[in-house]
Amino acid sequence: MSRDKWILAGATLALVLLTLWAVRDTGQRTGYVAHAEKLFSDLPAQAATARRIEIRSAGQQVTLQGSGSDWTVVEKHDFPADPAKVRALLEGLAELTLIEPRTADPARHAALNLDTPDTADARGVLVRVLGENDAILAAVLLGKPRAAAGQGPRQLFLRRPNEDQTWLAEGQVDVQRTPPLWLRGEAIDLPQASVRQVSVQHPGQPPLVVVRSQAEDAFTLAQVPAGRSIRASGVGAIAYGLQHLPLQNVFKPDEVAGDWAQATRSVFETFDGLTVTASVLSLNSVPYVRLAAAVSTDAGDEQRATAAGKAQQLNQQQADWVFVIPPHTAATFTPKLDDLLEPLAPPAEANPPGPPAPGMPRM
Repeated sequence: MSRDKWILAGATLALVLLTLWAVRDTGQRTGYVAHAEKLFSDLPAQAATARRIEIRSAGQQVTLQGSGSDWTVVEKHDFPADPAKVRALLEGLAELTLIEPRTADPARHAALNLDTPDTADARGVLVRVLGENDAILAAVLLGKPRAAAGQGPRQLFLRRPNEDQTWLAEGQVDVQRTPPLWLRGEAIDLPQASVRQVSVQHPGQPPLVVVRSQAEDAFTLAQVPAGRSIRASGVGAIAYGLQHLPLQNVFKPDEVAGDWAQATRSVFETFDGLTVTASVLSLNSVPYVRLAAAVSTDAGDEQRATAAGKAQQLNQQQADWVFVIPPHTAATFTPKLDDLLEPLAPPAEANPPGPPAPGMPRM
């Protein structure tokens, strides 16, 4: 072997030995051996036994309770939670992987958003998953995300609540800090295809009625003022009003101070004999909605039994609640008459301007 190759081989061996020494020294000083370690390795097997989830941040508390796909939000009078969000939270916790230890100095916890949420300015988020008899299945303080380069795995800082040692971890946990963000996504779903007629009654005004004879027909406005034409898109959109009606918040009726006599009432009648009334009350530009179901007065004998069962089920789910929905959604099924009509053409001028008569000076 040439002299140059011996020198290169020696330098390579020295570099390898130096690297091994550095890794060994780091492990001795930190007690950490460089490898990926699941923070909650038992959680995938235990997730089915979860019964309560607590999320605490400064000034906020979210408590979810239930099992499987049946969860409720305690702070919202046990209104149903979104099971997909609960499942995503449990899966995210189960996938958290410790990458390397960071500071163990409590004075530096706040810099990583890992201070315990006991004060108004704390930024850490404490998540606990409890099983039967309040057995702790998982507990972690989630802190600041670490900026990731490119499309690499997401990383964040975290620590166990009873330890000062902080960690850089790989994973993503979507933790919503306020109760409304855990509610199920919809207040009701009344498919547009099932709607035969909608009557919109604003206080002190005659009702607006859009109707069709068959499901494949387009909706039309029952009474069109003389000389006006309807805006077909606006008329047709009304029947979509309760289809996948988005939910932003929910309250008990006694929590909403308002005069429901001033609410706009949109009555949806279906082809199968069901009637759903949506009462919409706007308070400080926020639309609050109450829902009530019944059997249509003109339902046939064969329809009544089925419609009565649907109405009873809907009332059990909806009647004791007041829903907050997006303003643009409320506007869709509570239009005014002008919203459903094409604009009037501008009036023609009595003496339209023209070229000046011969001999007349131009102005």
